[in-house]
Amino acid sequence: MSYSGERDNFAPHMALVPMVIEQTSRGERSFDIYSRLLKERVIFLTG
Repeated sequence: MSYSGERDNFAPHMALVPMVIEQTSRGERSFDIYSRLLKERVIFLTG
């Protein structure tokens, strides 16, 4: 598959966001990894 114009530099694999599946007695829920880290109050600050 080829892209034209500015999209030549676009790498589709770079747009993927890891998902986490949480299993509880009430069922399964899926979160993106960043939402899950915020829920656990794990916050990364860079700059």
